[in-house]
Amino acid sequence: MDKHCTGFSTLPQELIDAIIIENQNDKATLRACCLVSRSWTYISQRHIYSQIRFNNNKRHYYYAQGHSRHEMEQFHALICAYPHVATLVRSIEVSPHLDAQLLALILEKLIYLEDVSLNLCGYRWDEISPRMQGTILDTLRSLRITNLKLREGSFLHFADFLALLGACGGHLKHLSFSDVSWDDVETAPTAAFLDGLKLQLDSLALSLYEHSYFLLVQLLQSSVDVRRLQRLSVLTAGSVDLAKRVCVTKEILKQLDGSPLKHLVLNICLGEPLSNLINISQLCSICAKLWWIRPEQYPRPGDWLRWLTTSLKELAKYDMLEEVTLEIFYASDISVYADEWAALDATLGRSRSLRRVSVKLDNYDCARAGWKRSREYSSSVRDGVMIILPTLAKQGVLSVEVAASYPG
Repeated sequence: MDKHCTGFSTLPQELIDAIIIENQNDKATLRACCLVSRSWTYISQRHIYSQIRFNNNKRHYYYAQGHSRHEMEQFHALICAYPHVATLVRSIEVSPHLDAQLLALILEKLIYLEDVSLNLCGYRWDEISPRMQGTILDTLRSLRITNLKLREGSFLHFADFLALLGACGGHLKHLSFSDVSWDDVETAPTAAFLDGLKLQLDSLALSLYEHSYFLLVQLLQSSVDVRRLQRLSVLTAGSVDLAKRVCVTKEILKQLDGSPLKHLVLNICLGEPLSNLINISQLCSICAKLWWIRPEQYPRPGDWLRWLTTSLKELAKYDMLEEVTLEIFYASDISVYADEWAALDATLGRSRSLRRVSVKLDNYDCARAGWKRSREYSSSVRDGVMIILPTLAKQGVLSVEVAASYPG
């Protein structure tokens, strides 16, 4: 093969790196590149093995358990035979009921691991074996771990959740949790315990349901040192009324106000200027997730657009805003709000610092109760966005993506 691929070897390594990076999410292409020649091999492997996932599924527990063990055994054999592969791993996702002993053997070889994602798959933390709990906690104590994601699970005791965060100590910089709850919602943790955490985070991402609101606000109030915080995402969901979700979002923003944020993600329009809640003087990007499908749970489209226009006018005073992202989940024509779109277009068009406006669309097909696939969108959808945002289109800063979150 080397004989047939000598032409590839003469390419500058910088160009090879750029090609691989461009295809970093295409595993098939990366594997093919690994077979081309030595100059392509390491950089290809770096992207193939940078993120590892070992998962099982609660609905298919027995199948998934065996399947995951086989994958883990294969990967363990690989990194024993080729130790350099273990040094390429930066991120790992694990779930309950994996083989704790085998997982521990793998983790101890991942000397450059930075990112741990724990998907509880609907289980409670106390349902996980003590050995697996110990393996996870030992991993989080490593000073290399700077990123922790918790997903889809619950804690019988809020203290167990705090102990998990406490294992990360002061080295944790990025924290994300989604659909995490606590059974003892009436039990308030002691102030001394919360003060002992003092997480010094650069970014915090929260996806919350009503059962986690109360304790979360308590946690943020006492345990997060906000002076370093630059990125914040607050997404609320659930069956509670919209007014309560707005109130909770505002409370979280107030608790985390203390450092100029640079990046903000919300799925609720707050009905008042952002500057009333946080320091917006350094805000470089804002992302709004606009759910225009369930009017009883989310703001109406017109309210959203008017609030965004008001907020963006306020941000324009600082000449810092560079990027605006609108993720729109809709079931009917979004262009009917012509006046609101026109006001938003004019406001953004006057911004001197703005470099990019991304509109990401996902259309829900009510007839079949599912999201449209990317091939089902006509070209007129993109054209329609260009028509309702003509100033941004003319300036060349507008991009439109369909089936952005649900590609089918």
